Amino acid sequence: MSEFNLVIKNARITDTTITDIGINNGRIEKIGKLKSGNKNIDANKHYVLSGFVNSHSHLDKSNLLDKMTEDHLGKSLEENRILLKKLKSSYSKSDIEKRATNTIERMLSKGITAIRTQVDVDPTAGIIPIKSLLSIKEKYKDRVHIEIAAFPQEGVVDEAKRDLMEKAIELGADVVGGLPLVEEKGNEKKHLEILFELAKQYNKALDIQVDETNDPRLAILPEVLKKTKEENYEGRVTVTHAIALSRMPTEKAKKIIEQMKSLRINVIVTPSANMITRFVEINDLWMRPSNSITRVTELFDNGINIAIGTDNIRDIFYPFGNCSMIRELHMLISATRMTTREYIDGAISMATTNGAKLLGLNYGIEEGKQADIIITDAMSKLDILNSDEIIPCVIKNGNIMSLDENKLQRRGN
Repeated sequence: MSEFNLVIKNARITDTTITDIGINNGRIEKIGKLKSGNKNIDANKHYVLSGFVNSHSHLDKSNLLDKMTEDHLGKSLEENRILLKKLKSSYSKSDIEKRATNTIERMLSKGITAIRTQVDVDPTAGIIPIKSLLSIKEKYKDRVHIEIAAFPQEGVVDEAKRDLMEKAIELGADVVGGLPLVEEKGNEKKHLEILFELAKQYNKALDIQVDETNDPRLAILPEVLKKTKEENYEGRVTVTHAIALSRMPTEKAKKIIEQMKSLRINVIVTPSANMITRFVEINDLWMRPSNSITRVTELFDNGINIAIGTDNIRDIFYPFGNCSMIRELHMLISATRMTTREYIDGAISMATTNGAKLLGLNYGIEEGKQADIIITDAMSKLDILNSDEIIPCVIKNGNIMSLDENKLQRRGN
């Protein structure tokens, strides 16, 4: 009987460090030159990372592309929301579970070991999506960590909509989601007030989608920061997108970033979806037919925890996507010019350990960390970004989920 349940031999944990990793009881117990374990994997000098964390997705809406027609493509954000209501009117639990399951299986094949999914809670679909994803969460509990955010796709100000959010949380939603943009003009602050009330009532973290437009005149982020401070909710608020920050005057943006740091705000970026989002007022000075990404490098430089998500997958809002975090990394690094070594390393952390921190997981290729590990098809971090997005081995809680030894042997020789 070996000292370790599983040993990964010849694992590259930095560009210049090749070692062995000993795993017991779902944790990395020892890193160094080790004897064989009860089970062994020869990484053959391939790069080993913590599992990818998809910090923002919409599993209940994924693969709606199969229900769409060509005239549904290329619409604005608001037009897409109208179309979504039409498609959601025919939702069923079995339909959602089938589409979401297909997406999760693809995510697993791409090395994703943890997911936060925003799940619609609204009068159109009721709590059917939440019930569907709770069933899937239970089904996949040994293969992937799934965290569910109750997402008020049609708002939360109306009493009936708030009641639905409460039902979703009571059923088992882990996080309170938010979308102030969908409220009638003037109700955005009320939306935030209700979100914070719900979060405090049920002791939940908040994950709020803000500022999908790059128009700083419409920015709701400053109100989120104000409310976070008023409610003493430091460290428990995440904002997704925050794109208007990219168009604010630099000095104003610096002050907001300083506030975000002091309030320990987390930020999620969804690079591909951010770049494709369109708005109607394309001739306005501030509203471009293409979108942008928030000030990722400035946020990173200030030590703010940034995570990455795929956002929508093959649906109304983003009809593309193959569930690959490597693809999202490539888009992020290219669009924000994160080409220094520090930024490249930081970007990969955004897709792994930063996302894990957001979800309360203890990731990292270090002794004592959770053994959610992937062996990549690469020999360096740059090689990961330039790879074919193949993940030869996925390990979850110290158990081998998938392994293609041929890919590891072929690349290493």
